[in-house]
Amino acid sequence: TGLSEGQFDYLYALFYLFYSAPNVVLPFLFGLATDAFGFRVLLLWLGALAPLGQVLFSVGYQCGNWPLMFIGRAALGTGGESLQVAQNCLICRWFRGREVAVALGLNLSIARSGGVLNNLVSPWLAPTIGVSGTFWV
Repeated sequence: TGLSEGQFDYLYALFYLFYSAPNVVLPFLFGLATDAFGFRVLLLWLGALAPLGQVLFSVGYQCGNWPLMFIGRAALGTGGESLQVAQNCLICRWFRGREVAVALGLNLSIARSGGVLNNLVSPWLAPTIGVSGTFWV
């Protein structure tokens, strides 16, 4: 890659920064947007932004394009994490009373299960289909 180990480590750490830093402020802003435009609109846009971010990251990896990978991580983080705001709005409108907490908990558990599954399956797949292939699965 032409990078020293220190440079690579720095750039690699930026992946988490680009994923998480926007989510310090954006969930609040998307909460306002959900109130203004309705949860359906935000579910649609944010639900599309997350996979778009993964595609951008994967293409960036295949091309060796660090800026594109950073943009992909930012889009994935924005879509994936801010989506929770619109999902919670939907759940609170769909369920009533004592059902709300269980529905919110189940939604969060299912979302986190995807991350756990990714962490279990990706290391197993990488030797078989390559790192690039795991990004597309």
